[in-house]
Amino acid sequence: MQNSNHPKPLTVRDALRDFWRSFTDLGVLPGALWIVIGVYVVESMAYFGVLTLMTHYLSNDLHWGDKAAGVAVSAFTMLVTLFMLGVGSWAEKQGLRRAILLALGFSAVGRLAYCLAPWTSWSTVLVFTSILLVAMGSGILTPSCYSGVKQFTNEKTHSMGYAMIYAWMNLGIVGIGALSAWIRPAVQEMMDGKGQGTPLPFLGFLRDISVSGAHAVNWVCLGITLLAGVGFWLFMTRRQEAARLRPETDITPKVRRTFREFLRHYFTEGPFANPRFLFFIFMLLPVRTLFAHQWLTMPEYILRAYPQNVADRMEWLVNWINPLIIFFGVPILTALTRRVPVYTMMVIGTLVSAAPTFLLCAGPHLGLLIIYFVIFSIGEALWSARFLEYAAELAPPGRVAQFMGLANIPWLLAKGTTGLYSGYMLETFCTKGLPPEQLHTEWIWLIYGCFAMSTPVGLWLARKWVAAGLQTKH
Repeated sequence: MQNSNHPKPLTVRDALRDFWRSFTDLGVLPGALWIVIGVYVVESMAYFGVLTLMTHYLSNDLHWGDKAAGVAVSAFTMLVTLFMLGVGSWAEKQGLRRAILLALGFSAVGRLAYCLAPWTSWSTVLVFTSILLVAMGSGILTPSCYSGVKQFTNEKTHSMGYAMIYAWMNLGIVGIGALSAWIRPAVQEMMDGKGQGTPLPFLGFLRDISVSGAHAVNWVCLGITLLAGVGFWLFMTRRQEAARLRPETDITPKVRRTFREFLRHYFTEGPFANPRFLFFIFMLLPVRTLFAHQWLTMPEYILRAYPQNVADRMEWLVNWINPLIIFFGVPILTALTRRVPVYTMMVIGTLVSAAPTFLLCAGPHLGLLIIYFVIFSIGEALWSARFLEYAAELAPPGRVAQFMGLANIPWLLAKGTTGLYSGYMLETFCTKGLPPEQLHTEWIWLIYGCFAMSTPVGLWLARKWVAAGLQTKH
């Protein structure tokens, strides 16, 4: 006699139905979800448009050199995560709409200072002011938007909600990559006297002032941030904000604590009291350095090591291949693997992300570079969105920013330390001004690849110990 309590095996028909339902369920969610995703996507265009060219802009336009530019970019990206912990946690308590408008305000003022830097004698002060303000804005915006996804989804749809914000953000990066690859070479040719006309009508004034291609892109990104702010202010009404499906703030009683008690509570409760979870997130640090190199090393590597026709289309490689694969891959892979444990996806995904780095050891071959981006991106699609989902869902209401900031401490360390040596590696093995045949870029990728591979190897060796306590919720 068949045991009625025994679960039925999942048929192909059931699996397909489950797959399509993952997408159709999103159609009944509040419209505010798509407003939050939309503002995050548009502002991410500005963020990554500036970040991709930041090393080049500081090194060439402001003449800082590779080492100083690498440290500055690394400090900027590290501050974004730091502000998630501090200012982001405070802003989350101010309400979703107010927090996002505040974030966009900080970013707009910071980008304006960044754009004005080359035209003043206070360029260094303006750049560091910009770094602080934009990092503060981004540190508020990211956890606020992820908190918004949590508020406007339910237990059934939250995985796809996080997948969609991550995927659409990457589609936005594709858009700014196309715009940047159009504007930057055209403006540069115009400034060098090689081109005719301007790439866009509103850039005609650049004929009369000293502006590089990268500087022109920075101005466009400022306009994108302003557009995001105005659009969000108009569309995210109080009525839209009130349509949340899950509570916005922590409803547990507040307990007055001394500072010492607060510190003990902060570090001895929640996921960071679990040594397995600590090992899990810190073991991701080596592979995360590869993500930092996508803006610290890869743009200058392509601009210096490849022919001019490839260098002029650098954004196509850096900002197209990876985001396009993420846009299509994250929702599909999330729907297909949402029943697979997070830890398993971390091992598989980080292996797929790290391994293709060794392809670049063969030298600057365009075909191998494209294959690298494709395989690396598939690996990112397998694990990055799932990790963000895990951190956000682990957090109680009102503490998403805190938990995301804490879970991203290894990412903070990766961003903070990678810039300390990326400039040295570029100057040593990919020296500016040398012909490509005299460069030794294979050493860059051999060293970076070996370090990144320690993540999947370490996760796999500790899989039984970590998995035994990883699923414990707050």
